[in-house]
Amino acid sequence: MIINNSINIPEYNLALEEYLCSLKKDFFMLWRNIPSVIIGRFNNLCDLVNLEYAKSNNIHVIRRNSGGGAVYHDLGNINYTFILEDNKNFTLEYFSNIIIRTLQNIGINSNLTFSHNDILADNKKISGAAQHHNKGVILHHGTLLFDSDLSVMPKVLKNSSSVTNIKPFLKHDFNINDFMNLFRDNICFNNICSDEIFTLSDNDNVIINKIMQSKYLNSNWNLEASF
Repeated sequence: MIINNSINIPEYNLALEEYLCSLKKDFFMLWRNIPSVIIGRFNNLCDLVNLEYAKSNNIHVIRRNSGGGAVYHDLGNINYTFILEDNKNFTLEYFSNIIIRTLQNIGINSNLTFSHNDILADNKKISGAAQHHNKGVILHHGTLLFDSDLSVMPKVLKNSSSVTNIKPFLKHDFNINDFMNLFRDNICFNNICSDEIFTLSDNDNVIINKIMQSKYLNSNWNLEASF
């Protein structure tokens, strides 16, 4: 099922992912965040993030459930999420191949390759991904650097990769909303998800906000393993 999510608050979006995992249904979602650094479950925050720069520039810093490293989000970056019944075939490479095929279908004009957790265009990172397995459910999520402010990454991340945006490689001049719509449509053509729309109820949002308040807005969770 498709989740249409226009909320750009990173703490909410991570809580939303966690809540959707608890429903034991198949979901696909695209979403964006205001400037934020999302660190992996087992990261030492101080090793990876320039906290002084983040604080002075109002960049949110939040820990996610999945592994992997630290990533920078802004409104020029698109995040995607698959939530599915767990399956031993659902490797990082499996999902990355879906993303590569989808980008090719949309018309990206570049050689795309999968390397470790990343998708590269002309040997520069355009997408990174991570996974979390829990109670028979797999959460696979990743980034798509569409038109992000790449100058911020080396300032807020201590170990930033060589990155580039997707937009210059596209054959057509899409704005970010048009690109997201095309991407979502092409993902469904891969038979990974139903195109049925799942609408969150008021009760759903009450639970999501409780998760957000107790966990993703909680400094104990976000600073865990940082000392």
